[in-house]
Amino acid sequence: MIPILPMLLVTAPVSLAELQAAPPPAPETVAPKWTGSFALGATYSDGNTERKSATATADAEYRREIDRTKFGFLWNYAEESGVLTDRKTQARGQYDRFFSKKFYGLVQASADDDFGAAIDLRTTVGAGVGYQFQDKPSWKLSGELGLSYVDVDYFGTVDDTSYTAARAAYNWAWVPNTKYSLGQTAEIFPSLEDPDDVSARVDTKGRLNLTDKMFAQIQWLYQWDNTPATGKERSDNLVVLGVGWSF
Repeated sequence: MIPILPMLLVTAPVSLAELQAAPPPAPETVAPKWTGSFALGATYSDGNTERKSATATADAEYRREIDRTKFGFLWNYAEESGVLTDRKTQARGQYDRFFSKKFYGLVQASADDDFGAAIDLRTTVGAGVGYQFQDKPSWKLSGELGLSYVDVDYFGTVDDTSYTAARAAYNWAWVPNTKYSLGQTAEIFPSLEDPDDVSARVDTKGRLNLTDKMFAQIQWLYQWDNTPATGKERSDNLVVLGVGWSF
């Protein structure tokens, strides 16, 4: 019988130095992918009160080591006794380019309309810098500063306006466990041309995870416009209860 060990040593000699110099196996890497969620909410009543409402929100993010792309969307519609009482649409996007682990440059744009506030179309386009103070699965916090161009067209009025504004914003998210999460984004646009032209937006969301993908959500959207259309209020609140799915 031929000894097995001597045959292996003869046919495939490997020195200790070669074993020590051999590179370790490359770690498995996860390819970047889109992550986010969308949620739906609706109400319906008939009889003494005839009211219908629907809301849809969506958020998406594509994160790589050197950059990050984010999109957000909100649509809200309500009518009572067949008469439109509220219609609000918002869309926004932002691209971040990281110069270091925490410091980044950004470009952002948004567009929205608001029937209740008589806004036919409001657009912002801007650029700036940001700092990622925390970026952990359980806690995220960032702040941003920059300049933006703001253009507001109102329904059937002469209140249309446009101006250059500063932009300050922050974003935080807290995930204490796999069951609950809470987050908030906020931004303010003070005009550099007229101190009376100031607008702000604060979006707060709380979630209760029902399954790995499905969640219940409460969202509070607060908006402020210091110079609203004639006859309109400065502040506006929207609170939505809905069910959503993450991806």
